[in-house]
Amino acid sequence: MSDIVITGIGVISPIGVGRETFWAGCREARSGIKKITAFDTDSFGCGIAGTIDDFDPRRFMSPRVYRRMSKISRMAVAASREALEDSGLDLDTTDRDRVAVVLGTSYGSSSHVEDFYVSLLKEGPRGAQPFLFPETVPNAPASHIAMFHGITGPNTTFCQNEISAESAILYARDLLAHNLVDVVFAGGAEELSQMLFSCYDAVGALCRTKAREDDSVRPEPGKGLVLGEGAGVLVMERGDHARARNARIYGRIRSGVITGGTAELGHYEREGTQMARAIREVMKQSDMGPADIDQIHVSANFSGELDRMEHDRLEALFGERKTRLEVTPLKYLMGDFGGAGVVRAAAILLSLYYRQAPPTVRLKTLKGSDGPVIWDPAPSHKIATALMTSSTFGGASASFVFTRE
Repeated sequence: MSDIVITGIGVISPIGVGRETFWAGCREARSGIKKITAFDTDSFGCGIAGTIDDFDPRRFMSPRVYRRMSKISRMAVAASREALEDSGLDLDTTDRDRVAVVLGTSYGSSSHVEDFYVSLLKEGPRGAQPFLFPETVPNAPASHIAMFHGITGPNTTFCQNEISAESAILYARDLLAHNLVDVVFAGGAEELSQMLFSCYDAVGALCRTKAREDDSVRPEPGKGLVLGEGAGVLVMERGDHARARNARIYGRIRSGVITGGTAELGHYEREGTQMARAIREVMKQSDMGPADIDQIHVSANFSGELDRMEHDRLEALFGERKTRLEVTPLKYLMGDFGGAGVVRAAAILLSLYYRQAPPTVRLKTLKGSDGPVIWDPAPSHKIATALMTSSTFGGASASFVFTRE
């Protein structure tokens, strides 16, 4: 497998808007989970989520460009612009046919789907609002990225629930490894809408938590899913291409694996067989064992099924390590959404580049028996490798190993 590296990072997240603000939030374990103010939650059992209230698209593009974009497209384009500027890549001297955009999203612009459908119900087929329709398709954010930057290479969108962004990263890696392109904007994005929130609430998946009068929010593991929103984009290149232009390299994708299993409708794979398989395979491909992994970034999202399953699999695979097992569940700070995988990868790559580990929690926290999450200061050990685990309802799992350049 070719040497695949990351040279640019852009992040719009509940923890922070912009790469450096996001990384500072990660280091401080700053929670972006808060009371929802964008829509009324009085009729729902849950009133919190990882929301982004301080995103101003005018920081990244003119109103003429974004005026008809949905929030998810605005966030995706903003993240792509930051990632491009961070990478130092000059698209004017690059063959844009050899640049790809690969994005992952679970639902795309659910708000525009709702608005278009409501206009259809109210006004009939001839009265439906046509300017809303383009944003209802899931590949709209990736298309906007390509149009904004004038990219004419492959353009692909993956919709695989909570591992949508992980699928995008792996596909981007393969495009580069087979020399089909020279650069890939690999991203993930999701917006939180009232319709999407109400669907999760209706099936009983969300935590039953409301913000207290002082607006403080402290959800507990195992009490139910906490949703989020955001966007992240990585500029990925082959190592030789990046080094030829003297690019700054955040880190490498040493290996990545997606496994598929079976699960009950709307549930995670309870036994975690495929998650364990993905972790074992990705470490085998990396020629590493449990002792070689410096950080473990987990996909725990406050839901009892996923968090307990992840605890059990990691305990079985890493339990013989001499040091106490610590993990970083970034979704405990920003909520869960289909594009979260790229944002989590961004945190890993920043930690490898700056040689600073983010705060951690004890593995047993994932079992949900210790009350609100307690974050421990960043461990002071070597930061050269990181394992990222992911899983989605429906049974699929993914794992990655990232290493420092």
